[in-house]
Amino acid sequence: MGKWLKITFFTVLLIGTGYLFGRVCMQVNSAYELIFLPSKELLNLLLKFLLAVGASMLASGLVAVLIRPLWIGYIAFTFSGISLLLSWQVSVVTSILVLIYILAGIVYITGVARDLNERISFSIRSVGVGQSMLSMSLALIACGSLYLGYEEHINQTGFSIPEPFMDLFIGQIETQFEMGAPEEDSTEALTELKEDLKQRVEDMIYQKLEPYEEFIPLGVAAGVFMSLVTILGILMFFPNVILGLIFSFLKAVGFVRIVSKTQEIQSLVIE
Repeated sequence: MGKWLKITFFTVLLIGTGYLFGRVCMQVNSAYELIFLPSKELLNLLLKFLLAVGASMLASGLVAVLIRPLWIGYIAFTFSGISLLLSWQVSVVTSILVLIYILAGIVYITGVARDLNERISFSIRSVGVGQSMLSMSLALIACGSLYLGYEEHINQTGFSIPEPFMDLFIGQIETQFEMGAPEEDSTEALTELKEDLKQRVEDMIYQKLEPYEEFIPLGVAAGVFMSLVTILGILMFFPNVILGLIFSFLKAVGFVRIVSKTQEIQSLVIE
């Protein structure tokens, strides 16, 4: 397989991971109700996000290490961003977020190339240079999608607390209320009292949150962003381990090879 065909393969791989991440963002866009209550659906979405981020980091690492000259890597990240945007949704906000991803990718591969040039021998540690910034840009895009979806929902229907969250909250209050209620109270009376209690709680919550309605999507997105950054920071060593195995495999099958170079070194000495 020729050099340019291999470069094309890694470029297409990076573009494909961009498309995959965009599709995950489409699902995140309508997941605002899941955020308020842990569930199997929320766990599945989190796993999809982590897998998409992992695939993007693997493809980015391959491009950063193997594709030269660097301007080809810059083009690869640009097309990856375009693929992400087209598979997600095109708007001013999404375009800005994708631009941040492209810039983070360019800075990332530039940093990896510089670190590799400063080393005597190849090391997988070079792949970690600037990796956190790239992963944060992906988390920012996902949270941007969450924000846009939640904001659109509020603009169309007004702010409302998701039913599963409200039912759980009210259920806890009702349990405590039933435990303290006299045994002689009839079931009908208890039902009426619980309905009245539920209405009072809902009114109280809405009154407290209504003045800040327009800031709620931003607050939710910011909270999720901090959580995702923490999770990615803990799991970020996985892509590097897998990349190490991939590089070993590619070298074993002859797809890549180690090249030794003689380089002049200048130093200042006393005459």
